[in-house]
Amino acid sequence: MPISLASPSVKAPLGAAAAGRPGSCRATKAPLLPPARPGMDESSQTRATASRLPAGCAEIPPTQCPGTSFSVSVFQHMGDRKTQEDRFIVVPKLDPESPVQCAFFGVFDGTVGDFASENVKDLVVPQLVASANWQAARKAAAAGRPAEEQDNLLENAFRDMYRQADDALLARCAKYTQHYATCTSVTLLVVGDTLVFGHLGDSRIIVAKEDESGNRGQLIGEQMTEDHKPDLENERRRIEQCGGMVERLQNHSNKPFIRGGDFMMRKALGEQPMQLQYSRAFGAKDLKIFGLSNVPDVKIIRMGASPYRHVRFIILASDGLWDVLSSQQAAMIAQHAVEDGQSPAETLVRHALHEQARVKARADNITAVCIQFN
Repeated sequence: MPISLASPSVKAPLGAAAAGRPGSCRATKAPLLPPARPGMDESSQTRATASRLPAGCAEIPPTQCPGTSFSVSVFQHMGDRKTQEDRFIVVPKLDPESPVQCAFFGVFDGTVGDFASENVKDLVVPQLVASANWQAARKAAAAGRPAEEQDNLLENAFRDMYRQADDALLARCAKYTQHYATCTSVTLLVVGDTLVFGHLGDSRIIVAKEDESGNRGQLIGEQMTEDHKPDLENERRRIEQCGGMVERLQNHSNKPFIRGGDFMMRKALGEQPMQLQYSRAFGAKDLKIFGLSNVPDVKIIRMGASPYRHVRFIILASDGLWDVLSSQQAAMIAQHAVEDGQSPAETLVRHALHEQARVKARADNITAVCIQFN
């Protein structure tokens, strides 16, 4: 059974939940998960307090996960928004019976409220472990099958997870009339030295690795995901083939949006058509028929082999962080935070908030999950 930590469920700003301890992050029993027994001591899980964190924030301080080669830190801030629509999940022991470390991490950035992100964080892990491809991957690993065969099964398991989680979310959206609820997703699966990345939308994952050209200790930040923007050639083609359209909106800094059908005509007829800045996502029933995709990009790399011989950090974060920090900046900030004895996740988020304030921009919700390999 998977053992997990997740961001607290919130209808009020994040932190109002969690047994009256604002900002605390605790082991939770998600609706489709077994009781959480994370391999992290209770004091580490609940160290965030009302005096330390304002409403809309959550934290997991740097914590070594027993039986693994990594520690994890999480920090979440509401920014200048009225509500916290981001969610995260940390599962340090996805498969306690596995002979190698097996962990799962995710960040989900909600749009039009937190309905989608709140539900998706509870759906993804059960859908993954229920996948026939996941079960086949476990058997292939136990039998020592070739790495390529195992990778194909893991990739297909991730695709199953995304598709089935979206189907379940859309059913819940229909039940609760949340037809506009949507969220992006970045997810990471660690199986031994194998890293599986999956994503929808414009949240990102980066790897911070040591330079192999001789500059030992110098970290290089490499982006593992490509933002799913509507104006990318492949994305635009799919949207237009489905009867949707892509338009740049002047009142949104000329950014491209996906729209469904004849947007203005639909508004004139009294409809409330949806528009989004990303072209793949969970939920958003109104746009699915117009080309919004739930098919993730999946990438697999292997630690210990060039060019990922010395991976030091993996950072998953919502777009509020990446709007103001590059991959290289994030890698260096995380490295310096650890050298200074600080939480890399918290330091990243606070750097982003400072930069947003410096340029006088309205800060978005920001969530960062930082995995540090020993």
